[in-house]
Order: sequence, then C-alpha cells, then structure tokens
Amino acid sequence: MRKLTKSFQKRQSIASRVLCFLLVLAMVVTMVPALGGGNSTVQAAENPTVRLYFEKPDDWNIPAFNYWNESDVEVDNGDAEKVEVWTSQSRPAMLKDESTGYYYIDIRTNSISGFQIVNGGTGVGNPAEKKFENCAIIDAINSATSNTAFYLLKNDDNGMSWYLDKDKNQVLPEKEKAAAHKVIIYFEKPENWKTPVINLWGGDFVLDNHGAGDASIATWGNQDKPKLADSDGENIYTVTLTGTTMTGFQLVDADTGAETQFDGQSEEVKAINAITTDTSIYYLRDGKGGMKWYKDADKSETLIEYKEAGYVSPEVKGRKVTFRVPVEKTRDAASVTVPGGMNDWKLDSSDWELKKDETAGMWSGTFTIAPGKYEYKFALNKTWDGSFSDPANNRVSGKNSVLIVPGLVDGEANVTKANETALPEKLTLWNEDGTSSETAVTYSLKTPDENITLNGNKITIGNGYTGQNVELTAKTASGEMSDFVVHVTEKLYHYTIYFYDFNEKHMATDASDLWIWEEDGAPGAVTQFSSTEKLEDGNIWLKADLKVPYTKLGIIARSFGTWDGDLKTGNIYYNHEDKTENVTLYIVSNSNQAYTTLPELVVPKSRSIMIEYDRPAKDYEGWNIFTWNSGFGDKVTVDFEDINGKMVAKIPVKDSKADLKLSFCMRHSTAADEWESKDGGDHYVTIPADQSVVKAVFTQGEGITRVLPYNTGFERDGANNAIHFYYRNDELAAENNLASLDGKVSVVVNGQTCQMTYDAANDRFGYDFTGVSTGDYYYYYVVNGKEELDAFNDVTANDSNGKECSVCHYKKANVSVEASLSQYAMDYNDNNVLSVKLTAKDGEGLETSEIAAITADLSELGLNREFAIDPTLMEGTISCLNTVAAGEKTIPVTVKDIYGNVYTTATNVTVTERKKSAVDFDWDEAVIYFAVTDRFFDGDASNNDAYGVGDYNTGEKGGSSYHGGDFAGLNQKLDYLKDLGVNTIWITPIVENITEDQHDNKTDTATYGYHGYWASDFTKLNKHLGTEQQFKALLDAAHSKGMKIMVDVVLNHAGYGTEKYFNSILTDADGNSISMIRDSNNTISGDDKYDSLSDLPDFVTENKAVTDQLVTWQTEWMSKYSIDYYRVDTVKHVETTTWEAFKNSLTKVNPDFKMIGEYSGAGYANNAGELGTGSMDALLDFDFNDFAQKFVTGDISGVESSLQKRNGAINNTATMGSFLSSHDEDSLQYKLVNESKLSEEEAYNLMKVAATLQITAKGQPVLYYGEEIGQGGANNWPLQTNRRDFDWTELEKQKADSNSIYNHYKTMLAIRNAYTDVFARGNRSTVAVSDTDGYEVISRSYGNSTLYVGMNVKEAEKEVVIPVAESAGTVLKNLYDGKTYTVSADRNVSVTIPAAKDGGTIVLTAETKAEPAPDNTTDDKKPDGKTTEDHNGNQQTSGNNSSQDNSAKQTTPKQEEQVAAEVTVQEESFANVIEAVNKAKTGSKIRVNLLKTTKIPANVFESIKGKDMNVTFQVSDQASWIINGKDITGNVTAPIDLGLVVGTSDIPKQKVTALADGNETIQLSLNYDGVFGFEGILRLSIGSDYSGKTANLYYYNEATGKFEYYQAVQVKEDGTVDFKFSHASDYVIVLNDTDMSQTTGSVIASPKTSDNTPIAAAVILLLFGCALMGTAYRKNKHF
Repeated sequence: MRKLTKSFQKRQSIASRVLCFLLVLAMVVTMVPALGGGNSTVQAAENPTVRLYFEKPDDWNIPAFNYWNESDVEVDNGDAEKVEVWTSQSRPAMLKDESTGYYYIDIRTNSISGFQIVNGGTGVGNPAEKKFENCAIIDAINSATSNTAFYLLKNDDNGMSWYLDKDKNQVLPEKEKAAAHKVIIYFEKPENWKTPVINLWGGDFVLDNHGAGDASIATWGNQDKPKLADSDGENIYTVTLTGTTMTGFQLVDADTGAETQFDGQSEEVKAINAITTDTSIYYLRDGKGGMKWYKDADKSETLIEYKEAGYVSPEVKGRKVTFRVPVEKTRDAASVTVPGGMNDWKLDSSDWELKKDETAGMWSGTFTIAPGKYEYKFALNKTWDGSFSDPANNRVSGKNSVLIVPGLVDGEANVTKANETALPEKLTLWNEDGTSSETAVTYSLKTPDENITLNGNKITIGNGYTGQNVELTAKTASGEMSDFVVHVTEKLYHYTIYFYDFNEKHMATDASDLWIWEEDGAPGAVTQFSSTEKLEDGNIWLKADLKVPYTKLGIIARSFGTWDGDLKTGNIYYNHEDKTENVTLYIVSNSNQAYTTLPELVVPKSRSIMIEYDRPAKDYEGWNIFTWNSGFGDKVTVDFEDINGKMVAKIPVKDSKADLKLSFCMRHSTAADEWESKDGGDHYVTIPADQSVVKAVFTQGEGITRVLPYNTGFERDGANNAIHFYYRNDELAAENNLASLDGKVSVVVNGQTCQMTYDAANDRFGYDFTGVSTGDYYYYYVVNGKEELDAFNDVTANDSNGKECSVCHYKKANVSVEASLSQYAMDYNDNNVLSVKLTAKDGEGLETSEIAAITADLSELGLNREFAIDPTLMEGTISCLNTVAAGEKTIPVTVKDIYGNVYTTATNVTVTERKKSAVDFDWDEAVIYFAVTDRFFDGDASNNDAYGVGDYNTGEKGGSSYHGGDFAGLNQKLDYLKDLGVNTIWITPIVENITEDQHDNKTDTATYGYHGYWASDFTKLNKHLGTEQQFKALLDAAHSKGMKIMVDVVLNHAGYGTEKYFNSILTDADGNSISMIRDSNNTISGDDKYDSLSDLPDFVTENKAVTDQLVTWQTEWMSKYSIDYYRVDTVKHVETTTWEAFKNSLTKVNPDFKMIGEYSGAGYANNAGELGTGSMDALLDFDFNDFAQKFVTGDISGVESSLQKRNGAINNTATMGSFLSSHDEDSLQYKLVNESKLSEEEAYNLMKVAATLQITAKGQPVLYYGEEIGQGGANNWPLQTNRRDFDWTELEKQKADSNSIYNHYKTMLAIRNAYTDVFARGNRSTVAVSDTDGYEVISRSYGNSTLYVGMNVKEAEKEVVIPVAESAGTVLKNLYDGKTYTVSADRNVSVTIPAAKDGGTIVLTAETKAEPAPDNTTDDKKPDGKTTEDHNGNQQTSGNNSSQDNSAKQTTPKQEEQVAAEVTVQEESFANVIEAVNKAKTGSKIRVNLLKTTKIPANVFESIKGKDMNVTFQVSDQASWIINGKDITGNVTAPIDLGLVVGTSDIPKQKVTALADGNETIQLSLNYDGVFGFEGILRLSIGSDYSGKTANLYYYNEATGKFEYYQAVQVKEDGTVDFKFSHASDYVIVLNDTDMSQTTGSVIASPKTSDNTPIAAAVILLLFGCALMGTAYRKNKHF
C-alpha cells in the first residue's frame, strides 16, 4: 500500500508541476491587459511610482490633479476620467480608495516642479484647490527611489498636512528653508536699449532697485515695472534680489518692448536658484554680438555651460550673408525660409528659401543684404507655426535672432533740374558689434556726365540731362563705400510737418516717427522727426521735413520704429491742390485732419473701463485682460490691482467722439504661456463717448454680469412725477473711494437744498425730487462745500436770482400710440415688421429725439418681453418661436419718452401652422455649403477674362486672380451638392468689383476682386461670374431641386479707388453732394464702426441717406431674382440701426427672407446684441472651429460642456452657423497639422470626427467648399491656399473609396437630414465620455425621438457600454453602418465606435419607420412557398421567377395599390430605374420587375439614397425586396445581388431538424454575402394557411456551428411575412404559434463584441497542459 501511495504521489507531482506552471502562465496572459491600469501610460523603468492620497474636504465634489511640466511627469488615474475643473478645462480625476475613503493618484517623475489638487466638477470657474511648489512634498516625490506613498490628510488645526502613513503617525518634515541671501545682477545694456526694467515672478525673492523707481512699458499697455539702477560701469545697470528662489524673470527695454526672458526651466534660472550665499552675477556682451551670463565682471567663467553649435550662422562676408540650420532642427519640413527685417518679414518668398543638403544634414542659403541691424528667424513650410530663432546665433532680441551686416548704408534723394541740392553730409555706418554712427561721406559719380556737377555734398543736374536717376558712390574717410541714387524729378514739394501728442513721453525725436506714403502711388516709408520747436500756442511740437515729388500724402504718426506701440493715429490724408513748393502741416494725435494753420489743441479726456473680477477663491495671480481696440495699440495687457479692496483691471481707453465697444479676453498667463487659459471667449463692455469711467463686474465662469449705471446728472420719471438726481465724481470713483463723500453731497433744486444718499450698489449719490410738473428745474450740486454744475448737461441758465445753474426740462406730452404689422398672420419660419406710430392729441406731441425707448412684449410669441425698436426707425422685425401654438397672439407695445412718461398700446397677430412642402425646410434646418464662386467650377470659359484686363490667372502667381468659377459652374454642380446633402448654397458677392490690380510688391503678386468684397458698382453683376440670365437660371434650378441660394452682401465698404464714384451718387434736397465714403472729418481712428478696414473706402452708414441707398440696392437684388437668404459681411463694423433698417426692408418684401451675419469673434455667449433684436436671424459661430480643434485633440468633456450651454442658448429665431473652416481663416485641417502638430494623415482622419461634431450639433452646419474631400490651406494672402480650386478629380477618387472623408460627409448629412428636427432643435446631454480614452456618446432628443451619437478621436476602435433609455430587448440601429444592437436587461448597449480613420462615428436610434404597406407587386394568385416534405425544405424557389411546381397553397387575392412607376429590367441596364427614381415625388412607390438579373448596380442605390420613397425589387414570384431611400445611410460602392434561394441552404440537415423540434421550417440562402449598407425588407409569400402564425428567423453562424435568434414576425392574413435585413447569409424560418426567442434551448445569443483574447489564450494553454499531463501519465503506464 505504501508503494502504491508513493508511486501515486510521484506521478501526481509530475502532473501537478506541469499543471501549476501552465495555470500560472495562463493567469499571466489573462492579466496582461490590466497591467498599469485602464488609463495608464507606459512608464519609464527608472522612475518609481509615487501614490498621493488625499482626504477630501466635506464640501468638495471630485478631487482632480493638475501638474506643471507635463512632459516630465507620467500620471496614472486608473479607470477614472478627466473632470472639468475650470471653464472648459478638464484634469484627471483621482480614484477613491474604498478601504480608507481617501482619494489617490499615481505619478512617476523625478522632476515635477509643482501640482494642484482641485475641487472638480463644481461647475464654477474657480474651484477650491491645494497648491504645492518649492516645498517638501515636491522634493520627496523627486527624490523617491522606490514605490512609496504620501498622504495629504486633515490635521488637528482644521488644516491639512502631508503624512508618511495613513494613520497620521509621522508628518512629512517641512523643507528646510534656505537662508535668505542676496543675488546682485549686473546687466550690460544692449546698444539699442534705453530704459532696462525687470519683471520677476514666482518664488520669494524681494527686489531692490536702489531707488531707481519704475518705468512704463508702452507695448505692455503702459504697465509699470522696476527700473534697473545705474552702476559705476558704463552701460552697466544693476538690481539686488534677496530671498531663495524664483520661477522666472524678464529683462525688458521699457521704451521699445525688446526683451530677454528666462523661465523656470531655463538653465539660467536653475543656476540662480542653486545659489545659497550672497553672490554677484553678470549678464554681459560676449564680444561676438551676443550676451552671456558670467560669474565675474572679467568674463573669465560663465554661469552656465554654453554649447557651441559646431557651425556658423549667420556667416557675414561683406554684403553676402549665409544662413544655416541643421535638418534635425526642422523635423520633416518641406521648406525653410528666413523672414526678417531685411526682407520685410517675407514668410513665403522663394527668394529667401534655404536649400537642403541631405549629405551634410544642413539647410543653407546665401543672400545679399545691405548694411544694417535686422531681426530674423527661421520659418518652416512658409508658416509662422513652429518658427524659431537661429540656434547658432547668440545675438537675440526677444524671440528673434539679430543679424548685423557691417558697412555703410545705401542712400537716395530726390532733386530737381537746374537747382543745387544738398545731399546728406553723413550716412549711417554699422559696426560689427551692432553699434552705428552717423559718419561723414564724400560723393563721386559712377559715370561722369557733363550735365551733372558735384561740389562737395551738393549736386546740380542740368536741363540737358535726360535720365531719371543718377548713380553715385558714397565713401567714408576710412574707405567704406555704398551706393547712393539720386532721383531726378520735375518738381519737389517741401513739407514741414509738426506733430503734437498729449502724452509727454511721445514728444521726443526718438519716441515717435511718421509713416508717409503717396496716396494711390509711392509706397510708405519712415520719416523721422529732426527736432522739437515751441510754436505760437506755447506748446512744444515735434518737427519733420520731407521733400517728395507728390502732392497727395497719407500720414500716420506712430511709436518710434514700431507698429505695436501705444501710439498710432488713424490715416491722415492731405491733398496739396495748389501745388506750392513749400507746405506746413500740423498733425494732432486725437484728430485725423492735416491742418494747414496752427490748430487749437483740445485736450483729450482721460478715460478708462474698470473691470472688477469676482473670483470666489481670490486667486488673481496671473490673471489679466488682453484687449485690442482700446485705441492704445492692438496688443494691450492690463493686470489686476487691488483698488480699495476690489481686484480691478483699469483699462485706458482713447478719447473718442463715438461710443466704443471694448473687446477683450480674460486670460491667465504664465511665464511659459501668456495664453495658458481663458475665462470664456471674447467679452464686450461699451463706454459711451461722454463717459470718462465705466465700471463693470466680471464673474468667474459667467463673464460680464453687471455694468454699473453710466454717469448722468438726472433721470426723469414721468410715471411717478419725479426727477431722480444723481452725482458721481469720476476721479474718486476710479479709486473706488466715492463713499468718502458720504454726507457731503447735496443737490439744490429751484433753491431747495436736498441731501443726497450714497448708493453703494450703483456707486453714486442720489435724490428723488417728486411732485414735478411741466416746466424747467434749475439745479446745482454742493460737494464738500463747493458748488458744481452738472458735467453731463450742457443746458445752463441763470435762475431767478441770477445764479448760473444746470437746467432740466420736464414735460407731459399728450399722444396716442398705434402699432401695426406688415403681415396679419405668420408662422414660426416667418418674420414680420412691427411698426409704431405716435399721434399728438390736444396737448403737446413728441419729436423723435424725445423718444427714449420703444419696446414690444413678444412673450406670447415665445420671445423677449422687452424687444427694442429703434426710435429713429419706428419699426422693427419680429419673429416667433417654433414651440408656440397656433392662434391669435397679443403684442403689447410700450413707448417711453425722455421725460420718463410711458405710453402703451397693443396689436394682434395670428400664428398659423407651418405648412411645408416635401422639399421645403425651416431656417434652422439649413445645411449651408459655402462656395467661393470663382474657385468652385468653371462652367463658362467665355467670361474668364470678362473685362479684358488680364485678371484671369491659374498659375503660380495667380493666388489672388480670377480662376473662372461662375454661376454656370454652380448650376452644373447642383446635383452634386444636392446628392451631398446640403440644401443651401452660400455664394460670394455677385456685384461688379474693381478691375485694377492691387499689387502685392512683397511677393510680386497681382491681386483682384475675385472674392467679391471689393465692389465698384452695386447695381451690376460681376461679368466674371456670368450674365443675369445665368444667375436667374442658377436660382431657378436650385429652387426646382428644393435648394436655396444665400448671397454674400457687403454694406460696410466698397473697393479700393471707388471714392469718387460713390461720392457722386447722392445729393440732398438743395442739390448738394452727399459723400457716401468716410473721410478724415468723420473717421474715428481705431473705432470698429467709424474707421476703415484694411484702408477700404468705408461707407458713412450713420448717415440715413447713405444707409437708405445701400439698403435699396440690396433689396432690389433680392426682390428681382427671388434670392432666398443673405450672408452679411462685417456686421461688427456697421451700426445696428443700419442692420435693423436692412432687415425691415427685406422682410416687407419677403417674410421668409433670412440673414446670417459675420460678426468677428461672435459665439453663443457673445452675440453682441445682433440676435433676437430685429437684426440678424443667425450669426456665424467663431467659437465652433476652436471647439472642434480642442475636441479632436482630447479636450472632449470641456468642449461638451460648452456645446450643451450653446444648445440651450440658440433657437429657430436666433441660431448659429457652425463652421470648421472659412475663406478668412486657416482651415481646421491645416491648423491640426501646424498648431496641434499632428501628421497630415492624423489630421485628415480627425476631420471626419470634427465633421460629425459639426453636423450633429444644434445650429446650422456651414461646410466650406472642398472640406468634404479633405482640402485645406492657409489664410496666407496673397497666395490664399485656403481658397484653392475645388479638386473634382480628387472627388471621383473619393467616391470610389467607401472610407473617404467625402463618403463620411455624405453619410452624416443624410442622417442629419433624415432626423433634422432632432439635430436642429433637440436637447443634448452626455451619455458617456472619456478624455483619456478619446470618446464621447451624447444623446440628442426631440419629441419622441432620441439618437445616440458616439465619436472616437483615437487611432483604434473603442468598445463602450452605453446606458440607454430604451427598454430591454429594444433593437437599436446604427445609422452610420447599418449594424443593430439589442438593449440588455440592465438597459445597456455594448457598441464599438470605429477608429477615427474609419469615421470615428456611430449614430444609434430605436426609431423605425412604419412598415411599408403591401404594394401588391405580385399577381392575384401566387405560390405560397410552403414545404411539407421534411424540415429541411428540399423543395426550393430561386430568383428570376423560378417557381415550385408542387406548391398547392395559394395566396389570398389583394387590392392593387397605385405606384408612381413600374419598371421592368430586361437586360443589365438600370438607366430606366434611375430615371424613374429621379422623376418620382417624395412618398412615391416604384416597382422594379427583375427578369434577367438580380444584381443591382451601386448607382441605383445611390440614386435612391436619402429619398423618402419605397422601391420594390421583384426578384421572384415568391420574394421581393422593399427599400426606402431614407434607410440607405451607408455608402454602397459595389453591386448587390438581391437574389435568394428559398427551400434549401448549406446548413447541415441534422441541425435544422434539431432546431425545428417538430415545427415546419423554411430555409433561406441569400445570394449576397456581407453587409448591405442599408436596411431592407424582404417580403416572402409563404401561404395564407400560416396566417397568424409566428415566423421565427434564425441566422446560422458557421464559425460556431450554432443558430442565433434574429427576429420574429407574424404572418399576415395574405400569407406574406416581412423580415428586415441589413446583411446577407443563410437563415432558417421556424413557424410556430409563439415567439421562440426565450424558449430555444440550443440557440446561443449574439456574441458580445469584446476582446476575449486573453481568455482564449488561457483556455488553449490549459488544453495544452492537459495534453502534456496525459502524455506524462501514459509514459508512466499507470495513473
């Protein structure tokens, strides 16, 4: 027995060892996918894992983790998703440890510089946080050598501390604080610097500049920064820092804005932070034109190691300069150019392109450059994206490299004949060290001429000289030479120009200069001021002298040498008509007029907008306001400061005669990124022209939430017979100190003294003077014992006592109000003009100027209760929400006069049901296709050179010429656009444009008005686009196809050089000319509305006569040609009154007419008051392409948050046009490559997902032509690669590729149009989202319809489980690919979202169309197809009308239905089928009899696709297919065989018998194999004997050898049964009394689509192990 036992144990041990080994191996295999966690990244082996635990405060939501220097830190938060922490910004959520209740996250790094734990998911813009940098926990993480954990837990002091264990036994020791020490910086000022200052951030260093004070940096919005102090050394400045560490600093020239920056990752800052004792360091010139940090003043040792490049760039040899850059620095760039000051920063000029030497691994190029000092950089692929300074050049200025070309500069002068002219005695000589000096020169003729005399520096050219130029050589005493050209002209004009600015710092010869050009002639050039001079008015003016041969000058005064400074006047023009030789002009910075006599200076008001920022956490560091239209430069940054307890950004605003709508962004800046984040998008605050200080409150995450009442002296309140008097001192208000006057302010009214009360909420004093009646009220203020008049009331008079007072007039008018509508009835797609009329009764009436406001209550129309009507128009366009029920609605109207009296009336309108034809659509259902007409398709070559000026050029230099696209071309491509799925075509302006070349000299490129925005005549068509007949034909053809035409219109400006024409059109009642074009008298420099764009002639639209003419022209085009919609250009730059007048005029002609406006920067949260106000019906959404870019690059949840807000903000009367690309911007695909740094392939693939985001979002999708075939480009005028010709060849290639972006667009647009109400109006909510995994599923629901849209931005497909609202067992169909999914018992659906390259899209819906009614495509008596011989169905029926001879059962006779067409296919041509489909109307039924073939070509399905019609294909007497065009959502690219065999299949007989279980069966074998691309209904006639039975359909899975239950339907009374199929295979029908889905024991359910590879591998290993065990036992004979 012992032997037997021992033997058994021995054998068992062999087996167990093998089995154990294999079990372990199997476990390892199954665990592989879990290693590292769900969202983990592959970590570097050298960095251990540090787990950070966090005890969440009770009032926190979801802790999230944010960290600096992301490239050096790997974060693993397991399966947790990102969570929104700041507005549209998400960070990784921390996981919860259920055993302790703490939250945790794993990180791997040895160089983290800081992190935050933030309260996420709160919905507020500034949540609570715990922030750590330069502290013990940072050092502990970076120094960890093995896996460890740290715990941030609550301590006994109601705070939190870091612990080394979860039980709080050991606190992490605080970092030993280094002793404060001094670091003295010595800085050698560069030659071109004037006032060095320092900007220091982060850390604890305290700055001491030894009493040097501050200097204002002009280019930073006049921010004050500490100056560096003068030291003993020449040009050496110093500052002392006391402390231990810093994050970064900048050395800046306050005068020019030049800077050198050192951030926290720089070697310099690291070296400074490593200093622990009092130390001096030196930033000095290195003798090679650059700067370096040294440890001593003798430059014997550098502070850091400077690596040499190993090559020379730039290499300067005389005027020949060679630039070099290694290939490794340029990635895979196709080109490298050298833009810089030496070539006017030409970015894309082939003349400045380097050549690539693959062998040497170097790009290089040699160029001839004149002596001088130039900034430059290298540009890749002729774009600024990825541009960089020269790696081998230590000379830098900001982010640019500096080139010094030593030598004597060239020169030029203008002279007249027979007059002795003095040439410059000195020219600029540049030295190798970058310094320059004015050096004396002598001149000599290059070619002697008897007509030319040189006497020293004076030249005389005789009348006998016939040339236009004289070439001289200039030479210094030391031998340097240069070229000097003298231009010979008939006459020179000597202009002496004086300039005055009220900012003293601009009044120096080296602080400002002039840019002067010849209007319509010579290009601009700098003229420097030579001196200052005290004039007769006692003021000191800057003086410049200029001699030029022209009489029409354009002048701009600006900051010295730059366009980015805080001084820049508008364009000032002077026409020297009398042509006298000497002219004196006076230019003042706050006027656009050139004065010929000394003007009286009007001191501008000091004005500001004060933005108080409400951040609940009080974390204001790094936050600032960036603005571009304050009048003080287009790049102004204003920091927040504590003003009497409130954090305020005080933005200086230039004095103006017009109201200014200040545009700004609220941004957070860091040393590394000044645009690190934003709080919202663009924001606006208006400052009226009469206001000095405007106060507003900006609430975090919400934007501007309040603007305090403007400063005014009184408000009349007629309703209460009162006058409300107010007082505010702007100077005290600007310091938030007005309350200091409390108790010291009173108003004296008609001799009565009234004490005023301080109103803190509105920051003003007030008093209510009651019991007033018609008459004048004399008043003044007494403030702190001093009397003051009302600064906001120009009306003054002496009271009865002879005392000067301000006067307020009050009256009660006696008027009646009437309201009427242009249409007595309207539906929700209509507009209607509401007009208001005032009639004086017995008493005094009202002038228009006395009407303060008119409002209408549109609440019964679902809209605004206070819809404003402009009193100057007395009418406004209203609309109706699409949720309003039909019936009569009342519109109350209220008129308020300036005296506060209120008058009311009302009118009624009947809201009717909207009745649409089958091809009609609502405004918010528009799918817009924007085609730049000239670039779309050339349908008529005869108009290519329509004006005979040679403006047609499709060659290399033709980027801004005409390319031939026209109305005829659009007409020929309407079917393409209709088939694509668009219903609205936006075309560029149609009117005649200027024909003159606006030449771009930098690129030597001709530029013409091919785009349509340079109009020369608003009454004529542009001949390039075609004739009036062709335009009408286009509109007629589009309308016949159910499509609408949207024409682009411009009311803001005309084309260059058209001033004379447009100013000759209008005259007043006296016959005097009315100028339509703005001039210096009505131009307000920098104003959005009262200044020109790109120097284009600007219409004076504030003049009613001008507006009326523009409106008349555009209304006539609309009414004459039945144009459907307008896209309106430059809405931002025209008064709202003009747009409202325009809208009223159009609505009166056509209530259905709509307009979408281009308001630059507009988004759902910032519509600038142009939506819902009687102006625009929609605005182009400038936020949407940013949303799309962020979405496809990973910020999915942040974008979704914005889109849900957007969804609730727009409606059918005020919607947004969602565009990804346009003619005015880089295309999104281009930005993904050049900004997001994706590959071309990645960008192409992600454009599919971006298209899905766009097409399934609420609003109007706006497709930019070519986007649907992957075209993209840059907005790089004049090349305009974003406006390239549509590539029709590429389209044909993409049509054949089922996975092309074209077919993706087509599929998605078909889905959009099939469910237009859901996408145009439906709610939006998140179902599932993961930023880490790169997918999102949303639901869009409207009424009873719900669709689930899934998007995946990753390169691999993603399986997700979606919770749905539908009940268990519901079948959801993916409209994108036709696949179906069944809802599980727990109401989930497991789906696979394709990879981005495969569309990255699913669209699920449980909705199905009603079953097609029997179409009676069969004869009255038909074989029933029943087989009773056995369960294997040996009797059979095939396609092509073959029949069963032994079928005795017959179908029940049916009533024949009417069909639109019956087509018989005799041969294999289906042309007659396609023709019948194209002619059929919506809802039609077409019957196709197939006699010769059952193989249907792909183009047949494509012709049906998207159309609401049933096409029945009769394949045999027993079988037919019914297909609705709406169900074809996929792309059918190959023929599909609809034939089938009824009665037999390849399924094993015994399996059919087992499935039948005694019931009768019918076998089906479909000829086609695979997915159809649509869902079709197969109608089988199986005999009326089975009427009422349940036909259970099973699919035979060859891979598993089992049946899978598919569907069950009831047999109809006529013996037919309808099954829905989306793919073809072998099937069995089991006829039973019940649905067998729950009772079939041998049938398996559809397999789940999950990755079971590890399980399968484990099973295989186990089986292999068993086999080994068996072998082992057999070898041992016994078991």
